[in-house]
Amino acid sequence: MKKKIILILVIGILVRLFLAFSTFHSDVQPFYFAGEVIAKGNVLNFYDYLRNLPPLDPILKIYPTYLFNYPPLVYFFLGPISYLVSLPFARELLHNFIFNLPDTLGNLQLNFLLLALKLPYLVFDLGIALLFYKFFENLKSKVLAFGLWMFNPINLYATYMMGQFDVIPTFFSLLALYMVVKKSRYFMAALFLGLGASFKIFPFLFLVPLALTKEKWLDRLKIIGIGVLTCLATISPFLNSHGFRVTALIAGQTTKSLYAMIPISGGEAIILFPLFLLFFYTVFLFKKAGRNSIWTRFFIVILTFFIFTHYHPQWLTWLTPFLVIDMIESKLKHWMPIILIFLSWIGLVTFFDPGLSVWLFSPILPSLYGAPGIWQNLGINLDINFARSVLQTIFVSVAAYYIYFYFPKNSKE
Repeated sequence: MKKKIILILVIGILVRLFLAFSTFHSDVQPFYFAGEVIAKGNVLNFYDYLRNLPPLDPILKIYPTYLFNYPPLVYFFLGPISYLVSLPFARELLHNFIFNLPDTLGNLQLNFLLLALKLPYLVFDLGIALLFYKFFENLKSKVLAFGLWMFNPINLYATYMMGQFDVIPTFFSLLALYMVVKKSRYFMAALFLGLGASFKIFPFLFLVPLALTKEKWLDRLKIIGIGVLTCLATISPFLNSHGFRVTALIAGQTTKSLYAMIPISGGEAIILFPLFLLFFYTVFLFKKAGRNSIWTRFFIVILTFFIFTHYHPQWLTWLTPFLVIDMIESKLKHWMPIILIFLSWIGLVTFFDPGLSVWLFSPILPSLYGAPGIWQNLGINLDINFARSVLQTIFVSVAAYYIYFYFPKNSKE
């Protein structure tokens, strides 16, 4: 088994290095650019940097003033790291990487820069694989979980092709789950959920299910308080920043889950995501869970989010640890729902802009940059909105099955 783990690890790392080296998406640029802005001494005024530039500044021709729309920890963690790993590269290459990308395509140095910028994600990615190995008792389950994560296509795509950081809050969410199931350290788990929410807000959804595993209301309030205060500590230095409040405190993407609603009058509607979220929280309050089943409650909550949200492709990374655990717990019986989720996700990717599909390999095939999307290349004219609706319907049908399957029972574990 040890040889299998080593083989999986080596192949998995090589796949990651190849993808990081050979693919580009524009999401990776702002993290490096943030490092440059911070390196110039812009700390508490970071979110106001672009807004304070002269209107004719050339930077504003490339980047809008709302470019920095993630929480501070994203930029103050990834920014300095990206800046440091870029120091060995020529300034001209770095300048063109930000302001004139087409001129860098075909330059091998760009590939090495992309590899360097994405390499920090490997720590959290392998951390998740290690947590999976430790999560299960049975050796075969350990190896299977490790392998499923190492060759998880959604994570490979989001992390090493897009260069997005969703693997970081996903790591903290799984670490919180591990601390509960294996260590019974609920307050530490709340701290990790707060850290995860300092990158992307979704780990906050898990605080209430975590708190409701405790019997005493004081312990429940402590858990929620630790998670919320941890996140607040990372954003509080920027609350006076107008740019932060406008672009990052409540970003437009944060409210996407509130779009789905049922009108009940001319000016009143029932918002579906909070409706079902509060319903499940109420069920969790009255149907207790043991440590070993807390993951099913996290799973139900995150599924509810995706059911009512037009999600971006990288967001599905948040869901994949629970799918891995389900595959182990179901002894691979749920392979068909997994395939349906994957197919709906693949289809979704093709309906986003070509930068998420055709252009990705432009660092090794420069002619792909600026090319039409997949469906245009195939000469197929689709109703995009209807096609997306079909894909979301497929996903929701599977998600509804999982919620039904793992709906809380009365027994304690």
